[in-house]
Amino acid sequence: MDLIYSVKDLKIRDRKFAPGGEIFGSAEEFSDVVRRLKKRGKLMNKCGGGSAANCMYALGNMGYNVGFIGMIGDDEHRDFILTSMGKVDTSRVKRFDGTGLAISMVAHEDRSLLILPNSNDWFYVNEDDIKYANDSRIVHITSFVAANGLETQKKIAASLDKDVILSFDPGELYAKRGLTPLKSLVERANIVFVSEREVAMLTGLDHIGGSRRLLEMGPETVVCKMGEKGSMVFTKNEEISIDVWPAKVVDKTGAGDVYDAGFLAGILGNWPLGASGEFASYAAAKSISHYGREGYPDKTTLMEYEED
Repeated sequence: MDLIYSVKDLKIRDRKFAPGGEIFGSAEEFSDVVRRLKKRGKLMNKCGGGSAANCMYALGNMGYNVGFIGMIGDDEHRDFILTSMGKVDTSRVKRFDGTGLAISMVAHEDRSLLILPNSNDWFYVNEDDIKYANDSRIVHITSFVAANGLETQKKIAASLDKDVILSFDPGELYAKRGLTPLKSLVERANIVFVSEREVAMLTGLDHIGGSRRLLEMGPETVVCKMGEKGSMVFTKNEEISIDVWPAKVVDKTGAGDVYDAGFLAGILGNWPLGASGEFASYAAAKSISHYGREGYPDKTTLMEYEED
């Protein structure tokens, strides 16, 4: 569950949250921040969240046949979250404990996340989940806070058939761990999405050198998202620069996830990589013009772009 607050700045009491940052906290810290935000901020939206869930929702909203494997709490948020997934098949979502929560603090064009994982810390898969994943053309993996989540994802990746495309977006949570724990996922991945900040965390190199370093590990494509500077798509033979689409910035929460969805829509449509990146940029620009999932791409967005 994403709780999106508009605030004057990213300082809560004596703590300054980093623009674009993602950190996790305790239940006590989370409650304290919510209490303070109720006094000094404004709740702009409450919606389903999570990086992989956002990406799958966007793809489902564009008309693709999408499923989700994950965890949700068996609490008062459960039905709201499942309904918020729209047309996504949630039959493989397991229920346990409390629903994961995230506070998204939006100050002008800056955004910072405080995450309380809850049930996500208990993520696991069974054989039926693996079969379900192998019935897909693309499997998209993001990040978990708990170590067992990463180990479970490695199990999934190792169990995928060779013709299943693996898309991996480590996010800042995994990038902070360094490249070594992610090695097997990067090696198996066909597509790796990273931000400019994340590629520096993982490799110690700039966005070009770092993306090339990841490419050497096995992926066919590395996509580096650079915010207002646009993005770049790397393959062994190409470096494609993608311009950012102009947009009025309201809320950047989930913009990277929507970019992933737009790019994967291009892959599913067998578009050239440059066109996939351009549509991804267009979809992300539309998303940041609204709060939460209100501006996510739909069938009309996809049709308009294909006609152009």
